[in-house]
Amino acid sequence: MTTERGQANLIGLAAALVLLATVTTGSVALASVALADADTDSETRHAAETLADRLVAADADHTRRANAVSENAIRALNATAVDRLAPSVRNRTVRIRLGDDVLVERGDPEKTTVRRLVRVEQYERRTTTVDLVTQRSVSLPDRTETVELDISTDGTTTLTTVRANDRIVLRDRSGLSGTYEFKVARVNPPQLEFTTEDGVDGTVTVTWTETTATVEPLEVTVGA
Repeated sequence: MTTERGQANLIGLAAALVLLATVTTGSVALASVALADADTDSETRHAAETLADRLVAADADHTRRANAVSENAIRALNATAVDRLAPSVRNRTVRIRLGDDVLVERGDPEKTTVRRLVRVEQYERRTTTVDLVTQRSVSLPDRTETVELDISTDGTTTLTTVRANDRIVLRDRSGLSGTYEFKVARVNPPQLEFTTEDGVDGTVTVTWTETTATVEPLEVTVGA
């Protein structure tokens, strides 16, 4: 009887050890899968954040400065340009959305989404003509950066000085004539003033780029 009980105990112990080994092996396998998934998720998030950062970087081809993009330029993005911006997303599924519009889509990414708020700028060239007979100044819109002047006189008028917000930007005592380009400060709307000598005939054609902008969400989704 004692021998039979001992044998039964040994059989039970062996079964318990087999069960423990099976459970341990299964737990290790599950833990390995969880770690692998965590590593994959971390790599995917890093790739998404890297792409989002590069899309709003000041040195990107489609930005004017950090977090300010040219609408026309960013809408011209394609998958090749995206891979060049952020090599970590190469061969991954990816989607870039600006507001409600999808700009780039490769595959069907669902893993990780990163969002940024960006200033989306639109640019339009504007022109006005100043008749020096009746006008000696002109106001331009806020956020004007570059101004182009085409000065034409009939030979009896000498346009010597151009000021922008009381700062001299062009001066020639013998007379300004032809095409000029200069930068103006973005702090205040530029007020251009023209100083003439020896007559008042002539015209100045003023050309500038008008900027309008909206703030839109930029959404980057990256998958495997």
